[in-house]
Amino acid sequence: MKVYSTEAIRNLAVIGHGDAGKTQLISSLLYVAGATPRWGKVDEGTTVTDYEEDSIARKITLNTAIAHLDHRDTKLNFIDTPGYAAFIAHTRPALRIADCAIAVVDGAAQAVSRVLRDPS
Repeated sequence: MKVYSTEAIRNLAVIGHGDAGKTQLISSLLYVAGATPRWGKVDEGTTVTDYEEDSIARKITLNTAIAHLDHRDTKLNFIDTPGYAAFIAHTRPALRIADCAIAVVDGAAQAVSRVLRDPS
């Protein structure tokens, strides 16, 4: 196991509304970086961070989970947070320990919402 100095560790909270794609983004990053041999998919229940039976069955993140990868001799810890308001209590502690946050927004859903509110 590689040992990292404190300066070479980054904790990144991945936040956003439910179904925005946070878990899928983390899964894709892990696969592209070579940290996992398979591209996990939320719909198939094969992502690294949604490993609990309830999360897999509901296809949503219920609890905060962590996954990491090495990039340019820096350990990146991705903190996958729940997006639904009912589980916000699991998201807040992740923000306390994170160096920064990656906000994931479902652009397609936002565009549809905007059109429905103002069709002109």
